Amino acid sequence: MSRSTADWSRTALLVRESRGHWVGEAAAAVHAAGLRAVLLAPPMPEEEAAALSEVVDGVVAVDDVHDLGTLLVAVHETTGGARPAGMMTGSDGLVAVVAQAAEALGVARCSAEVFTVARNKHAVRRVLTEAGLPGPRFALIGDAEEATAVADHVGLPAIVKPVNGAGSNLVRTVTTVTELADAYRLLATRLPESTDPRYHRSVSGRAGEPELDPTRVFLVEGLLRGPEYAIDVLVRDGEVEPVELLDKPLIDEHKFELALSCPPLGLTTERAKVVTDAVCEAIRALGLDNTVAHVEVIDDEVAGPTIVEINAGRPAGSIMPLLAKLRTGVDVFAEATSLALGTPPPKREAPSLPIQLGMLILYPRESGRLVAVHGVDEVAELPEVIDVVTTLTPGELVNDDQEVYGVNLVVAGFTDHDDLATLYDEAAKKVRFELEETS
Repeated sequence: MSRSTADWSRTALLVRESRGHWVGEAAAAVHAAGLRAVLLAPPMPEEEAAALSEVVDGVVAVDDVHDLGTLLVAVHETTGGARPAGMMTGSDGLVAVVAQAAEALGVARCSAEVFTVARNKHAVRRVLTEAGLPGPRFALIGDAEEATAVADHVGLPAIVKPVNGAGSNLVRTVTTVTELADAYRLLATRLPESTDPRYHRSVSGRAGEPELDPTRVFLVEGLLRGPEYAIDVLVRDGEVEPVELLDKPLIDEHKFELALSCPPLGLTTERAKVVTDAVCEAIRALGLDNTVAHVEVIDDEVAGPTIVEINAGRPAGSIMPLLAKLRTGVDVFAEATSLALGTPPPKREAPSLPIQLGMLILYPRESGRLVAVHGVDEVAELPEVIDVVTTLTPGELVNDDQEVYGVNLVVAGFTDHDDLATLYDEAAKKVRFELEETS
């Protein structure tokens, strides 16, 4: 359909920064709602555009999808000035700018300022603290020389992280002032070299507050101790609905999460409600509405359920939404699409596998350009494995500083965390990521 004949009031715009399986999920939901789906994305090889043309109704190249002005010009040129049915993204780094673009086009379902604040981890901490919700002591650090003062205020051990990071990129645990100063220097060296565009733009927060340079100013938080959980939350016209709570029984200091399971093993119904209630309070405090959010929380041994981070505007990454769909029948991507576009809620199916399920995450352990992933067929033959999803494709750059979900497994047939750990070790031995060095 050409631009002149397209009914843009019946067309949803999807905006992507890099490859992601969410595009197919969102496009299917858009089509199910009776709308067209047009994808705006950075220039890509012809073969990739051709493959996407089987999924969406059009692909538009945008030189810089992270720049609001460039994005709005591309939309105007594509639609001829007509207003689309809506605009959405599943790309973490684009949530705020797409919300701003949707607001400028008059199709926003939630204030863009809310998403802007949500992208600033320091601003989120302040909002939650002012709402009276528990949280660790926290501070910004803008120079290695500030390490002593920051450590005195926050306490040690502590966590150091980018103010707008994702995927645990360059998150470090520190136990001494020297380690805190070293962590500052590491982030201040690595982030300016990052190819991720989010680190090369100032980070806004609440109205009237100064912007932060994400390559120079970082967030330091006191270390929380206790079991960690993850949950996707739907917010529709002010009503907050938790979908499915997962626990994170296997965590290491480098990748943070190796496996998840649902429902959380050993967690009582009463305690699960306390955890999810805390998540819902945080969502309301932040002011999110008509959107989805992925929330991570630690049930701290002193403070109780404490929010670790809120990823607003998108569901969980990888195949976590698949676990929820199998166990509950809730299609989080379809729900997120309807919330972003204002279409009727999708019909929910009965749970297809309402049993104990787990997700194993296998990572490349080095940096480089992916050549191939070996052993996927072998790991798929393990009796506990229900499904295997490889999210990386040859040619992609892999950075060991960040959690890059390589191969993801849906598993069943385990009874406790030890079983899950044994299964993880067995699967990890079978999969190998072949990488080549990059200059």
